[in-house]
Amino acid sequence: MSRAIQHQDPDQPVGDSSPERRPTPPSAFGEPTVWLMGAALVSCLVLVIVTIALIIGNGMATLWPKPIERVELRSGEVFLAMPMGSERFEPGVSDSARMDDLEGQFVASEQGEQPLRHRFRLGNRDLGQTPFRWVPEYEIVSREPISEAVVVERDEWGIFIGVPEAVLVRAELDVPAVGPLEESVIYETEYGTGTATQTLLDEGSEGTRRVRRELVLAEGGEATLEKFEQLRDGASDRRDEIRRLRRSEMPHVQEQLSELTWRERRAREAYESPSRARVPVWAWALGVLATIGAVTGWMALRGDGVRESAARQSGRLALMVCVAAGAMFVWLERPVLRAHLDEDQLAAEIAEIEAERVELGLERDAMLARIHVLERQDALLRLVVRDPGLDRFAPTSQTEPLEPMHLSQATRLVRSNELGLAGKVGVYLARWGDFLSKPPGESPGDGGVFPVIVGTVVLTLLLTVSVVPLGVIAAIYLREYAHQGVVTSAIRIAINNLAGVPSIVYGMFGLGFFCYTVGGYIDSGPGESAIGHTPWWVLVAVLGGVVVLGGLLTAAASAGSDVTAESKSLIGRLARIGSGWVWIGAVALAAYLIWRTPYFSGFFDEKLPEQPTFGGRGILWAALTLALLTLPVVIVATEEAIAAVPRSMREGSIGCGASRWQTIRRIVLPASMPGVLTGAILAMARGAGEVAPLMLVGAVNLAPELPVTADAPFLHGDRTFMHLGFHIYNLGFQSPDAEAARPLVWTTTLLLVAIVLGLNLAAMLIRARLPGRAPGGTM
Repeated sequence: MSRAIQHQDPDQPVGDSSPERRPTPPSAFGEPTVWLMGAALVSCLVLVIVTIALIIGNGMATLWPKPIERVELRSGEVFLAMPMGSERFEPGVSDSARMDDLEGQFVASEQGEQPLRHRFRLGNRDLGQTPFRWVPEYEIVSREPISEAVVVERDEWGIFIGVPEAVLVRAELDVPAVGPLEESVIYETEYGTGTATQTLLDEGSEGTRRVRRELVLAEGGEATLEKFEQLRDGASDRRDEIRRLRRSEMPHVQEQLSELTWRERRAREAYESPSRARVPVWAWALGVLATIGAVTGWMALRGDGVRESAARQSGRLALMVCVAAGAMFVWLERPVLRAHLDEDQLAAEIAEIEAERVELGLERDAMLARIHVLERQDALLRLVVRDPGLDRFAPTSQTEPLEPMHLSQATRLVRSNELGLAGKVGVYLARWGDFLSKPPGESPGDGGVFPVIVGTVVLTLLLTVSVVPLGVIAAIYLREYAHQGVVTSAIRIAINNLAGVPSIVYGMFGLGFFCYTVGGYIDSGPGESAIGHTPWWVLVAVLGGVVVLGGLLTAAASAGSDVTAESKSLIGRLARIGSGWVWIGAVALAAYLIWRTPYFSGFFDEKLPEQPTFGGRGILWAALTLALLTLPVVIVATEEAIAAVPRSMREGSIGCGASRWQTIRRIVLPASMPGVLTGAILAMARGAGEVAPLMLVGAVNLAPELPVTADAPFLHGDRTFMHLGFHIYNLGFQSPDAEAARPLVWTTTLLLVAIVLGLNLAAMLIRARLPGRAPGGTM
């Protein structure tokens, strides 16, 4: 067997026979894994930063004033527009043929490059133009800024781009039919006096003529802009007054008239209802005496501060049940159970209702007359802004194309090409002010988003107030009181699975359960499904027996601690299981009795079926639906926060003599409160961005009234509302002109992100000031 020849390393000293030490690979230190995790973190941060930057960039740029250009095409068409960007595109067959026909007449792209096209915003929808238009580079003859052009900002039909020509006073008058009609007359108005042109409209009767007088107050670009600025505030005030009367005052009066109708219906139902109680007076009196006796017996059996016997506890529980049942009987079967009206009282009530109805009718007529006067004054002032391409001015409406627009219809005239930096900043801030303070218009993209902001904030606050207490209570029971076994583990698994249920499922549940079931019960009561009075009281007696049995089993479970260790486990387990099922049955029976009670006919039964109150969609049901959706988040976060509290703190509290509840209230909850607020923040962020459930349970395109007002009860849970997420959906996908509304999608998204961030920051500041946060802890 040959021996391997060992070669000596020339750098190794002679006589040193130690083996060469290999370097430790980086994988032994986990460096590749660390780099991979760091790269994943950087990728997440980059995605977040890019998303936020994209939203901020596009959202902030939407309202910035853009220049106006006069574009002339090879077809001879001329239009005014604002450039919105350019892009390369793949030419089709017709585009290629057109470029071949125009070869040499335009600067072609370099070899291999695709042709260029430009995107322009035209506006002028009421003249039949498309708000946006793509124009290939080869079709453009010239593009040049036009200094006299303006952007007319309106609350309806979007913007109008044109050249201002004049401010007019246009009125239709009845004048005496004496002699030939003069074409020019001196016309005195509150806005100025001058020579007005006069046009015959109709030869009226009784010696009068219907004529139109038109007085030019200002003519030309500069004069028109100056006159518009002088008259804008007054015209805007009139327009706001008309809108207030139509959208606020008139609906309020109409609501009062409707309430009188419901009041009259209630009075007639009271007249037709029976005038006596359901039981004789002597039976009701016996019920009163029995209730007093039960109260006396319960007070006689009160504890003296020492441990009570099981019999004494059972007797007190039975007497408490008797007291509760007797008090319920005395109240529900009282002799004046229903307010009954005789014929004279009904006539007096109807007469009072009619008097109030007449008064409200006069108030409504006065409002209509005031609106008519304001509209006549508003129709006097006209603004002529002409589209030079179509040679048509901005009309009052599509149905009146020959009538120049009212001056009050123009919110602002912006001569973008003549504005400096300070002027553009001023216009930009003014647009943001209008966007945040005005209500939306009739079509998506018009007006502002003030009701949308209010609806979003109110819904988020209602959601937080609803879900946090419920989630915290559930988490405390699961962590501190519930027996940690198979049932508790199954409940935790179910809670975690609920977090993955699609939100539209919660929306369907909210619509079916909250809106139609609970809301319908609040409006009309059980209706025909109510059980009879005698069976109902029999079931009440059964419920009392079930409660007493549950108390006995609970006492037996407590008494199990006094028996021997061998039987303690069996007695305690059987009593605990039995009492649990008995109390579940008692709760189910009590819910059934409430749901089928014959003593409740609804709070708004007189309004049905014409006008359901809580039996339809509303912000209250939307908040509760989102509370169910975000409940798993709060429960899991709160449980983790409670579990992070050191066990030694609980043991020290109990060792000092505190009960379990005192320990939870004074030690556990304050220490875990930062974690609880973390769950609230997560729920707030999740709920504020949901859209699918809101589409079913309360969100609408245009809400007539705010859910929060200065009138009692201040928070109107039955009203529909507007939401920023749903508003974004409408702008981007339901708008008849989605391309025109697309820039506002970014702006509204930016607003939603800002609101959610603001609410989260407020919660974080509260969390940071809590004294329960442990240094270096994870709560």
